[in-house]
Amino acid sequence: MALTVDVWSDHVCPWCYIGKRRLARALEQEPADSVVVRWHAYQLQPDVPPEGLDAEPYFNAKFGGPERVREMHERVSGVAAGDGLDFHLERQKRAPNTLLGHRATKIHPDPAHAIETLFRAHFSDGEDIGDRDTIVRLLPDLDAHALDRGDAADLVAEDLRMAQEIGIQGVPFFVAGMRVAVSGAQDPEILRQLLAEARQREAAA
Repeated sequence: MALTVDVWSDHVCPWCYIGKRRLARALEQEPADSVVVRWHAYQLQPDVPPEGLDAEPYFNAKFGGPERVREMHERVSGVAAGDGLDFHLERQKRAPNTLLGHRATKIHPDPAHAIETLFRAHFSDGEDIGDRDTIVRLLPDLDAHALDRGDAADLVAEDLRMAQEIGIQGVPFFVAGMRVAVSGAQDPEILRQLLAEARQREAAA
């Protein structure tokens, strides 16, 4: 039986994008079909309205001014580059609300691909991933009618409820085999240890 890895993340979380890449590297050494990754929604900035906000004043207010924002951007971009990701945070013009994007990834036939696409669009291309038309353009295989109907709103709400119940306070958050958890963009070796410990506990049970 395949081991499940449940991952809570948000599309505007740079460490979640880095964590997704590191998880992929950890899974390279796993036998085919031995691990099933299930993606769950989380919101780092639920206070942002559905139409989003101008990025610069929002981030300046949230993180303590332009100098602090610049330092944070430089740091996370440097870490991302080490994981093969090309961040261009200066291109971001909007701070999006991610509820619509989370619903889109639930509806999309390939959630992992949809998440990767929205990550890249936000962190590399400066796209407004909270905008309905932008999401539909970025994800041509998405059922736009389902998105407009409000499909998957219950699934996203359940993810957010579970995150609160578990006590998740930061993302990415990884749970292996529903037994072992770790928070943060951990190195691939730590994630491999997470998988190994989950398997040991499954065997013991």
